[in-house]
Amino acid sequence: MKKTNKTNETVLIGKVGSPVGIKGEVRITLYAQDSTNLKEGKVLLLERAGKTMSAAIERLRFQKDRPVVKLEGVDDRNAAEEIRGMEVSIYASDLEELPEGEHYVRDLIGCRVVDVADNNREVGVLKDVIQNTAQSILEVETAEGKSVLIPAVDAFLRDIDEEAGVIEVELIPGFLD
Repeated sequence: MKKTNKTNETVLIGKVGSPVGIKGEVRITLYAQDSTNLKEGKVLLLERAGKTMSAAIERLRFQKDRPVVKLEGVDDRNAAEEIRGMEVSIYASDLEELPEGEHYVRDLIGCRVVDVADNNREVGVLKDVIQNTAQSILEVETAEGKSVLIPAVDAFLRDIDEEAGVIEVELIPGFLD
């Protein structure tokens, strides 16, 4: 989900969808539910098959809760069609600050996951967070290389200490068997 180039780290946030109307607007399909990183004036980095471009957001509106943007230099439907399907990234330094208690997935990857119900027994390391289900799911890689899926719900998730790099979960007996 993140890439690094020589000048600055970038974060993949979505993909350019279909054009809207004839004035160069396009739908953006975001990879996360949060759209706070889309703002007028923010520079988006677009990439497909080695072709890269950057463009600032001129206008932002929502259509059925989906963002529709007008990018600088994309002034008609033909130009909008040309960028359709391009991956959308932003510079990591441009990420918006999150409210207390919320975290970017990219900042949690690699955190140790411990089970507080079993004397802080180490479950493994957070490999990914799957977000295309009813609730987010933590994908944890064990020391043996197995993948364990833990629902990120109050019943299991106890605490996230991003600074210490520790995610505390409380698993039911037999969950890891």
